[in-house]
Amino acid sequence: MASQVTRAVNKFTSQSAVRAMVRYGQLAVLYLLLIFALPGNKQVMQLHNLSTYEYHILQLLIGLPLLVVWFTAFYGYSKLEIYTESIRRSPEALGFKRLTQGCTWIAWSLPIHAITSLLSNTVSDNHSGFGAAVIIVGNYVDTLLPVVAFTLIGLASRQLFDQAKITLSGISIRGITTLFLLGGVLYCYLVFRQFSGAGLSSTHNPYHMPIWISVLTLIVPYLYAWFAGLLAVYELIAYGRQVKGVLYRQAVHMLELGLLAMIFGSIAAQFARSAQLSAEHLLFNTPLVFNLIFQFISGLGFVMIALGAMRLKKIEEV
Repeated sequence: MASQVTRAVNKFTSQSAVRAMVRYGQLAVLYLLLIFALPGNKQVMQLHNLSTYEYHILQLLIGLPLLVVWFTAFYGYSKLEIYTESIRRSPEALGFKRLTQGCTWIAWSLPIHAITSLLSNTVSDNHSGFGAAVIIVGNYVDTLLPVVAFTLIGLASRQLFDQAKITLSGISIRGITTLFLLGGVLYCYLVFRQFSGAGLSSTHNPYHMPIWISVLTLIVPYLYAWFAGLLAVYELIAYGRQVKGVLYRQAVHMLELGLLAMIFGSIAAQFARSAQLSAEHLLFNTPLVFNLIFQFISGLGFVMIALGAMRLKKIEEV
């Protein structure tokens, strides 16, 4: 019986890893094909005196670091999925299952954002009449994915938190609330200053929608997702302090650090993108640099998640 269970787990492990890498490969190939197949931005090429070939090569050089980050993300969530399968009959199984689902959504959001950005930039550059529409669609895609991801991660952290019978202290609640308010106020300031005093029904703003609709359907969901992420980080750290066994605690600590880096990088990248909306599509600019830095932080987080998950799985096998 034990051997049958072991074979089943090993089969799932192999299938899970292969499935994640195949999906990564498909998205990477699609992204590379789009880089060379889509027409270049004529304004950018004229401004920097670039040929079409040079423009696409520069886009490729910018895209290669992203492919590395995507690989770590898909690899990381596949390892967490494997560990989750190995404890499917334990009390923590539901919490880790939701945690895996949340990490999967974050991993998928990275290539989806890059691919939709390529497509939307091309449409807006070559068909100005559709520029507003593609920006609106892109904003909602960028909002939906993290909201779902952080909601799942929040449910996972609460499940593990309750499982360990931990309660939030008053100091912790005030600290999380203060940190969220500071970040939220700064974010709202950076966003609202772009509206230039336009009326609530005006669409003359970077979102190309009435301001009140932008606030209710984009800004508020962003703030909700970020608060859920911050709370999840605290709850997961508190859970890790309660687990028994030195080796198990170290492995959980590695997993927590990875989740912290992944969540911080994801929130920071969203913050930078949404607070610095621009119609420019220059190859090198400050928002691009910050976006790459924050994505690398998320990638590092996924590496640590993979290491933590592998350590936990080894402990389960002992």
